[in-house]
Amino acid sequence: MSLPKFDYQAPQTLDEAVLLLSKAKKDAKVIAGGTDLVVAMKQRRITPALVVNIKGIKGLEYIKNGKGELRIGALTPLSSIEESELIREKFPALAKAAGAVGAPQHRNAGTIGGNICLNTRCWYYNQSPFFRKCRPVCYKFGSDKDKCQLFPTREGKANVCYSVFSGDTAPALIALGAKIKIKGPEGEKTIPLTELYTGDGKRPIALAPADIVTEVTVPSPPENSSSAYMKYRVREAIDFPLLGVAVSIALDAGSGTCKNASVVLGAVASRPVEVTEAEKILKGKKITEDLIEQVGEAAFKAAKPLANLLECSPQYRKRLAKVFTKRAIKSALEIIKSA
Repeated sequence: MSLPKFDYQAPQTLDEAVLLLSKAKKDAKVIAGGTDLVVAMKQRRITPALVVNIKGIKGLEYIKNGKGELRIGALTPLSSIEESELIREKFPALAKAAGAVGAPQHRNAGTIGGNICLNTRCWYYNQSPFFRKCRPVCYKFGSDKDKCQLFPTREGKANVCYSVFSGDTAPALIALGAKIKIKGPEGEKTIPLTELYTGDGKRPIALAPADIVTEVTVPSPPENSSSAYMKYRVREAIDFPLLGVAVSIALDAGSGTCKNASVVLGAVASRPVEVTEAEKILKGKKITEDLIEQVGEAAFKAAKPLANLLECSPQYRKRLAKVFTKRAIKSALEIIKSA
């Protein structure tokens, strides 16, 4: 399919990019790798009047081990994160998640900033113009007066979009306690990555029209800790996740008890889902098979996938949340023991 007509600008500085976006307001889109936006434009799901290419802005592609934190520029390719020895050693969940995105060509073009700002997906929404022409307009694609065609709301209830956030790196980064820097018309700010996601499938990313993500920061892991990421998909390459599970575990070096634990699920809701019960179950205790089973059960309860991804049933994905959570915890523990 061909692209729709649009104006194109390639600013050389962040300030110039923010100014262009501010003037265009909601009628502009940022592009870097283009692996998500170009497809959306070809399918006419997104038809911006202006595309602002930030790929040429210098100083936004780097991986730096700073004081107490890892800093990653928003334009850093996913392949660079996957192959970084520093990230593979200290942040294995992030390296594994970056390496699980699409195919090598996607990872070479796609950026960490683009992956965490990925649009939500639904089999009804992610379709061609011909498909949509034959059916009623879905709520995500249409106006606030339209209805979700898969899960129509009851009369008198607010419209809801259940499209799924399918980014791989976000669950891993959230499990690792990541923050992001955002440049906008009012200046620069830093927020926890969790605050980037609204949970509203129609408007999933909490960025203003002229905001640009510039950096991802991850705190340095404590001693005697590790992380893991596991992904389920039909094909071992290319496919978006039908389920992603990220785990971060830290143990006390003396007693071997759990100091910190984080479990985050991907592709089961319109935002990454933090299994808050995980740390309550594990913290202050030696991790046993019984406790791992309890955390798996907590992940099972937290996962609420729906029938808007065609490849397998939501019931199967929900059961997999338990299985993959247990496997990810054991994987992280094995890395700690072998260190």
